[in-house]
Amino acid sequence: MTILFVTGHPAQIHNFRIVKKLLEENGHQVVWASTNKDISFELLALYGIEYIPIDRPKDGLFAKIVNLISNARRISKIIRQKKVDMVVSRVSPYAAIACKLNRINHIGLADTEVSGIYDTFFSKLLDALITSTTFERTLTKKQIRIPSNIELFYLHPKHFQRDLSIYKDLNICLNESFVIVRFVSWNAYHDVGHQGFSEENKILLIDKLQKHLKVFISSEGFLPPELEKYRIKLPLDKIHLALVESTLYVGEGASMAAEAAVLGTPAVFVNSIWSGNGKDLSNYGLFHQFKSSKQEQAEAIDKCIEIINNRFSENEINSVKYNYLKDKIDASSFLTWFITNFPDSRKQLLDSSIKSAFDRWKINTELEKNYLP
Repeated sequence: MTILFVTGHPAQIHNFRIVKKLLEENGHQVVWASTNKDISFELLALYGIEYIPIDRPKDGLFAKIVNLISNARRISKIIRQKKVDMVVSRVSPYAAIACKLNRINHIGLADTEVSGIYDTFFSKLLDALITSTTFERTLTKKQIRIPSNIELFYLHPKHFQRDLSIYKDLNICLNESFVIVRFVSWNAYHDVGHQGFSEENKILLIDKLQKHLKVFISSEGFLPPELEKYRIKLPLDKIHLALVESTLYVGEGASMAAEAAVLGTPAVFVNSIWSGNGKDLSNYGLFHQFKSSKQEQAEAIDKCIEIINNRFSENEINSVKYNYLKDKIDASSFLTWFITNFPDSRKQLLDSSIKSAFDRWKINTELEKNYLP
């Protein structure tokens, strides 16, 4: 088959890059179309993924409608020229319209309950919608819930390995303790009306952290001048290698907080927008959520110091990681199977007991040894 992936946000590139590799290893052809959200094009280039650019949505209702029509036409053209058999996206509205016009299958993934009208409306046009079992919305009768999450598409131990050369990239000694702090820009449409750390508490947080360990800040925009020296200088494709080695993650970014916890790094998440995935991760002991009020910002800072002063041993972290992973599946291998066996795969999962349907993608004995203390 020829499969077209349509992406926007950089996280979506991580989401599908392993699936692309697995599909190609099985003899399928993959085509990729993407908008340039933040660092999307840079990330695609780093991973050596050839792509066809499509336009980003612009501000204003009329401009968004024009963009929707324009990109739907562009994707339709790609489908015809590349003889695409199926499209996979994170519920791309352009792809949804193009697939209906060209009468080809469209598989979508969703993980953000606050996506509003996009997922609510355009998921109805999909031939299958894949979400986690922890996803707190039901969007379509063709929704298939899997015991996994978006982060495990690329951070499952089958596809992700540690690399100690990251310490050299960070210019610190091997096994030196450090923390990664993440501040977001708060300009996404679902961020309207929300905020994170105040500038005063950003400075207070870093002041307290730097007394205990090395601090690296990942920030989407402006930093107070006194914090600029902490900004992390790391190639875009190496942040996960840093996260797995870090003593702690603290920040406003939901994706990076979940990535840290999946990798076994304690995460302190400060954001008033919570997801079912975050609530699930918190049950395993490495994910701590706080709202954005001044009181909870202070509580989050105290939690960071508590974690630093009472660090888990490596055996304890491995035990927590194993307890989490044994309940989840390798999402990339699952999606590869789902795509190549569609629509029989959809029928099989809609008719099957969820407890037994996913056993083939759970961790095997070899991997269990890596995560047992």
